[in-house]
Amino acid sequence: MQVPLSHQVDIVGFHAEATRLLAHQVPPETVEWSAAPAQSVDEQGLEDHRAAIHNRAARAIIPQSFIRMSELVVLHRDPQRFDLLYRSLWRLVYEPELKHDFSDLDLSRLRQMAQAVRRDIQKMKTRLVFRTLQVRGQPLPVAWYEPTHFICETVGAWLANREPSAHWILLTPDRSMRWEAGKLLSAPAVAPQQHPDAVRTGDDWARVLEAMPWA
Repeated sequence: MQVPLSHQVDIVGFHAEATRLLAHQVPPETVEWSAAPAQSVDEQGLEDHRAAIHNRAARAIIPQSFIRMSELVVLHRDPQRFDLLYRSLWRLVYEPELKHDFSDLDLSRLRQMAQAVRRDIQKMKTRLVFRTLQVRGQPLPVAWYEPTHFICETVGAWLANREPSAHWILLTPDRSMRWEAGKLLSAPAVAPQQHPDAVRTGDDWARVLEAMPWA
């Protein structure tokens, strides 16, 4: 069974589909998850979309800590992360004692993935360097960063909440983001050869930004 998700970090979509599959008792070995690349232009809200399991039996068995961990695991770049998450959810429902088994390979792998994403988020927060460029006649702080995992939305929301009155552009190979007038706008990714160290001048880079289809 093919189960498509709207984008690479679609935690809400994953948990909605996982709830539906659990309710219909669809075993994990029959499910194939897929996530579309995040290339569309859109506007994102800053509200916190928390993961939720709506199946009553699953809620009674699955620890809330696992649900929170899944929010991080979805940001991992491992293409098998959705399969691993659903298999673990299935096992937690049908193997109730599993939540007490700290040596289980599936759950251990999920904890490792969550920790890797935490480290990547912290690293990006501390290593981001903004430079001011003239974009459409206005000075604007711009940063380019290549994260290990799909964390640009998470860090972008953190930046917006930290300094709501600031304006900036954040470019990554996964997604570009712009915070302006209280709105978090997004645009397609920027390839590594287009980042500031790869172009000749700040003017060249500013022209790349001006040509981007910001929402």
